[in-house]
Amino acid sequence: MVERVYEINVSERLKLDTVLKADPYEDLSFSKQGYKLKEGAAAGGEAGKLYVYTSGDDAFFKYAEVKMKEAGVESAKRTAPATESKIIALIHEEDANAEQGFGAIFG
Repeated sequence: MVERVYEINVSERLKLDTVLKADPYEDLSFSKQGYKLKEGAAAGGEAGKLYVYTSGDDAFFKYAEVKMKEAGVESAKRTAPATESKIIALIHEEDANAEQGFGAIFG
């Protein structure tokens, strides 16, 4: 699966939430594909932005982009490659740390 990060203006958070939570049982949905939402400055990106990390195939990404536009998330766009790489690395690091934490608990 391909990983991708989209950026959205914080002012469009409520519109974005409707897309992220829509159709949770459909094959093409953020709920089923899985996603992570990061605040811009906290993720090493731009303040005032939200970053949506997800993975999928071309069909899912086309669906995601259409659904965001239909919901009025006008600022939605794919993040610049340098920022995208940084956020993907952060997500992977957080996931690895979480796995280590569970290993220590359930060892």
